[in-house]
Amino acid sequence: MQTLNVFEKGFGYLEACLAFYSENCIYFLLYIAAIAVIVLKGTKKEKQIFVPGAVLLLLTVYNPAAPVVLDKIFDVNSEYYRFFWIAPIIVLLPYMAAKLIMSGENKGQKAVIALLLAAICVLGGNFLYENGYVSAANQYKMPEEMIQISELIHEDTAVEYPKAFLEYEYNMQMRQYDPKMLLTIDREDYLYAVSSPSYTDEMIADDKNPQFRLLAALVRYQQVDSDAFLAALDATGTEYVVLSADNPMAVYLKKAGLTVIGSTATHTIYKYKLKDPTVFELVDYSVVY
Repeated sequence: MQTLNVFEKGFGYLEACLAFYSENCIYFLLYIAAIAVIVLKGTKKEKQIFVPGAVLLLLTVYNPAAPVVLDKIFDVNSEYYRFFWIAPIIVLLPYMAAKLIMSGENKGQKAVIALLLAAICVLGGNFLYENGYVSAANQYKMPEEMIQISELIHEDTAVEYPKAFLEYEYNMQMRQYDPKMLLTIDREDYLYAVSSPSYTDEMIADDKNPQFRLLAALVRYQQVDSDAFLAALDATGTEYVVLSADNPMAVYLKKAGLTVIGSTATHTIYKYKLKDPTVFELVDYSVVY
């Protein structure tokens, strides 16, 4: 969902978010049906609890115009989808399901209602193993190659907390696996790089954000002067660059002076000798002032 773009989708952004978040939107439709039942036959307390929030959501989060308007004002393209996580669908639907089951006059009716509701849930989603069962490669549920990359960098470096530039998927996974691996690119900068237009000359020349040059060259494949690229590595303290073996920027890195210190089946690890290396130290939070 993070890769959806309000600018590109326009009024279709809402539908795209719903489809991405809940596959065929079945749970959203069930939520609307549940609200309708409460409005028509719900108790006073149920209406007080669920209806005001539903009205607010339908006017804002679930209003097709809302993300378009808000994005023009606040640039919420990469954050708007978070609203779908706080929507009370996961609260209301189980409540209504329990209420329907308890409305059965005997155990038989309750069992039938429960089976029907279970069938709706099953048929309304995708089977977890529809593409087969894939066993985890390791206890961390992470790609083996990424773990190898982590081990190779730690074996090569002389510091406890090395800093590395990794491609998008590994960048997102490494922060979950290896807390001692510092990442050059944060989540928001990477999301911009993979979902937005090319970097402008002004952005590439911005000394306050040298990571833009790295992303422009290694992700967008834009022309970046090698000296400016190396200056960005120094400015960000990036000692390692990890790219897939077929990445077209491999030649660029070697010409810029980076050396290969290791490789896996599909990735290559490049090392840059920082001009002024600094040792990262964790902040000591044990001292309370």
